Amino acid sequence: MKFVDIDPKEVDTSRAARRGRVAYPIVKGFMERNVKMSKLDLTDTSYNAVSLRANLSLYIQRHEMPIKIFQAGGELHMMRLDIDNDGNPIDNWETGGEAPKPLTPAAVNEKFKAEKAQAMK
Repeated sequence: MKFVDIDPKEVDTSRAARRGRVAYPIVKGFMERNVKMSKLDLTDTSYNAVSLRANLSLYIQRHEMPIKIFQAGGELHMMRLDIDNDGNPIDNWETGGEAPKPLTPAAVNEKFKAEKAQAMK
């Protein structure tokens, strides 16, 4: 991690909700990458892999996201369930429904903007 100096006046200190302070940026970043699987590099963070996995799993479950999170070899991995290795949609990835379209970065941003607007009401 690195530090970037900013003017304190530029920081928006208002909070609409306690939405995923840890999980939200990680899940959003992963979904925007639009890849099948990634490994989380926790070397420069203070996060414990076990507690971070629990936090992410709960966030993913509550938001019904097509992501599987697991530990292998002591490392934390995230895998998209709605796309194959080539980025194509997987038919019936859930429970027999129509295959969802892969989420694009724009769709991810739109989803989280809608959640933020909902939380502000």
